[in-house]
Order: sequence, then C-alpha cells, then structure tokens
Amino acid sequence: MPHLVLEYTANLLPDFEPAQALHRMNTVLLASGEFIPDHIKSRAVRLDDFLVGDAAPGGFLHARLHLRAGRSAETKQDLAEGLVAALRSCVMSSPVLPVQITAESRDMDQAYAKAIVQS
Repeated sequence: MPHLVLEYTANLLPDFEPAQALHRMNTVLLASGEFIPDHIKSRAVRLDDFLVGDAAPGGFLHARLHLRAGRSAETKQDLAEGLVAALRSCVMSSPVLPVQITAESRDMDQAYAKAIVQS
C-alpha cells in the first residue's frame, strides 16, 4: 500500500513524460515518511477519449492515491498537495494547451488482500 494511479490526457504528449511524473510522485510519497518504498505501486493511464468542459482545448493530469484507512485528513491533504506540486514540475512552464492538475488521497475499503509471488 499505497496504490497511485495517474491519469493523463493523450494531447499532453510528447511534452509530458509519464515515467518522470511517476518517479517524482513516488519521491513525494517516500519523503512523507508514511510508506515503505517496496509497498508503493504506481502506474500511469493514458486517456485517448476525454473531454474538458464543453470541448475547450486543454488537457489534464489527475492522481488518485488509494490508502489504507488510518491517516489524518491533514496528512491526506498534504499528500494530495505534494502530488500536485510534483505533477506541476513535469509540465512545461508555458504549455501549448491549458493543463488542469488535480490529485486526491482517499481511503480504500478495509477489505483488502495482498499476495507476493516470487521464485
């Protein structure tokens, strides 16, 4: 735990590098002291079909951080703000399109299972 899912719109490519964003967001999570490095599972999902407003030009980045329950609202807010800052650092200072950057930290249901398979 945690699971971090980054959604990004395809129109941000090639200027946006998803792998770089994942590394920067993982750095935020590790710096928080809340997580064990090997427990963080991050991935990026490219969105080819999306709509911003009523077809306004633009794109977005949205990070969803799924956590086990038990962290304070302040901690979850700090994590979300840190993820936004990390993503902001991955966007050109003057992007061709407007880019909305959002993040959320939420508790997962208590019913969670995990298995590790190795040779």
